[in-house]
Amino acid sequence: MKTIKVIILLLFLSTLSWVFYCIITLPDLSGLGNKTRKPSISVLDDDRKIMGSSGDVYAGSTNYKDISDNLIKAVVFIEDKRFHEHFGLDFKGIVRAIFYNIKEARYAQGASTITQQLSKLIFLDSKKTLSRKMRELIIAFYLEYKFTKEDILTMYLNRAYFGSGLYGVKAASRRYFSNSPEKLNLAESAILAGTLKAPSKLSFLVNKDLNIKRAKLIISLLYKENIISESEKNLANKDLDSLLLEKKNSEQVKARYFIDWIYTQTPDEILRSKKDLLIKSTLNSRIQKIVNEVVELNLESKNKNIQVAVIVMNYEGAVKAMKGGKDWNFSKFNRATQSKRQVGSIFKTYVYLAALNKGISINQTMLDTPIVGQEWSPKNFGNKYEGRISIKRAFAKSSNVVAVKLSDMIGRDLIVEEVRKLGITSKIPNELSMPLGVAEMSLLEVVGSYVPICGEGKPIIPYGIEEINLRNGDSYWKRLKPERKKIISYKVNNNMKRLLREVIAEGTGKQLSKLPFTVLGKTGTTQNNRDAWFLGCSKGYVIGVWNGRDDDKSMKNVFGSTLPLSIYKNIAERI
Repeated sequence: MKTIKVIILLLFLSTLSWVFYCIITLPDLSGLGNKTRKPSISVLDDDRKIMGSSGDVYAGSTNYKDISDNLIKAVVFIEDKRFHEHFGLDFKGIVRAIFYNIKEARYAQGASTITQQLSKLIFLDSKKTLSRKMRELIIAFYLEYKFTKEDILTMYLNRAYFGSGLYGVKAASRRYFSNSPEKLNLAESAILAGTLKAPSKLSFLVNKDLNIKRAKLIISLLYKENIISESEKNLANKDLDSLLLEKKNSEQVKARYFIDWIYTQTPDEILRSKKDLLIKSTLNSRIQKIVNEVVELNLESKNKNIQVAVIVMNYEGAVKAMKGGKDWNFSKFNRATQSKRQVGSIFKTYVYLAALNKGISINQTMLDTPIVGQEWSPKNFGNKYEGRISIKRAFAKSSNVVAVKLSDMIGRDLIVEEVRKLGITSKIPNELSMPLGVAEMSLLEVVGSYVPICGEGKPIIPYGIEEINLRNGDSYWKRLKPERKKIISYKVNNNMKRLLREVIAEGTGKQLSKLPFTVLGKTGTTQNNRDAWFLGCSKGYVIGVWNGRDDDKSMKNVFGSTLPLSIYKNIAERI
């Protein structure tokens, strides 16, 4: 008996010591902790609409009187029904949660009060340890002692995470509903309250259907508990249906590949500034939407392994739309900027440009016949040869033989020099097969190289950022328009355009010849159909399309003149 008493005493003293330790190791409660967050970076389109954000968005605090009663009712009901009755700890809620979890044989329900959640938000981390839970409870008691229920609820709503990088009810109200917290209706309030359970999963921007489904459940429960009337319930459900329809019809244009690229283009010193930034980009939401829809339409019934990359660029070098793959959620690898693939016959554009600069006429003729007596003998597609043929027709028909003969005439070093002038930095193998496009380049490089050819002969550096401002609107950085000097003479420029037009009129791009607008273009297909390209210029834009497989296997019946050309056509028609 004496031994048992000693053990109990020791346990009591140990527990007391542990509680005391938890108390003396509490964080500083005098300033209610400091709110820490990642600086937010928002990317805007060319019409200054937010396309995406990274980091944490915090719009500041709001007062209790400036928070809608609808939101207060919804949050208290769903997060802590007995908020106004307990002193930081809900014993009934704990008992209820224990029995429910036993019944479900898993951890399915918690019993943290709003005050406990606030203590965690202010002072503590999210580690699920016993000592942290004890500190959380002690701090909760302190908050209940020091502040009113209104103060506690206000502090909680000003710090709570509502998904999509949004911290605080003011930021969430503005971003989700373009509204202030005091004007939130019952439907909007139910949406925000429902988000608190799993902000990342239930964000109104991430999963609207699931978010609104949960909001409707909250509305139903509020009605069953007689917190709202039947007419309020009906109106809220009607508003939720309208919000769902409205959001589906005006769903934010998916431009994640472009946004990720923008972050890589932002100067390091600006990123290191730790400031909240607004990046005004070159992205055109209308064009991006067209690209998204066309890609989905053209690849819907195709081999699921076929990937895609698309870039739309104006003649200043501004990227107006970008698609780096079929689905960003499935693969975040950007095939428009990060991937380098063999360009095939696209490279012939540079060969012919170098030839024209050397003084060769587009009407000059050459023999399109098999090359014999050499270590390496290029063959035309399908082993088709036309005999004596003009330079213009050879380009239109994408003759491999003529391209190789031209490179031999003018010298491969001159071709490489021409490629560099156009802004391409990728390695160019100086070998016999170079004219046939064995070089690997990114789609971004290739599209940028076509701008001076299709435009006024002036090179560009592709860009996606116009200016960067602080969140308060102050200017932080602005792109300086570079001086652009001609690298292609007027005569050569005109003749290159004639060659590219001939591809559409009589060559591999003839399917586009009936379009009601002028198209300059070039197809490209690599060995065994591993890569298929189409580069087209029309309506003031260069549009580049690439198709291939990530495993570099053959796409069988896909050529530059099939799937990439079809994607280009569908985009160009709608721009």
